[in-house]
Amino acid sequence: MARGNAVSISLYYSAKRQRPLSEKERQAVDALMEKYSVDDQIEHRNQTGEGPNWESFSFYTPSFEYPDTILEGATKPPDNSEDAFWAGILHLCAALSELRRLLHDADWAVHLDDHDIHWDEEQQAYDPSV
Repeated sequence: MARGNAVSISLYYSAKRQRPLSEKERQAVDALMEKYSVDDQIEHRNQTGEGPNWESFSFYTPSFEYPDTILEGATKPPDNSEDAFWAGILHLCAALSELRRLLHDADWAVHLDDHDIHWDEEQQAYDPSV
């Protein structure tokens, strides 16, 4: 069953700590975002109308209102089929897992609308199935 565009579900994520990102961390975050980019798949869908309706992984512009927030954003997973939705969630959780391992000293929050995504300490990964 396709989710369709009538229901808009987003994955929200944030990382907080007292110290801002260093230049080295910022470069590592950018490299991870490049690694997990789906821009080629977005372009393919734009040209052909085929494939998942991805949205690019992104972060909000830093807010001066919350100086301890070092990363924050939201992304809509593909919703044009159940399989695309689940593949999107797994892909986004893999990216966020790598980010959390990179920025391990930050306090993280990841949730799919009002459902928290569980961090598995043993696997060192977000597990959306819990």
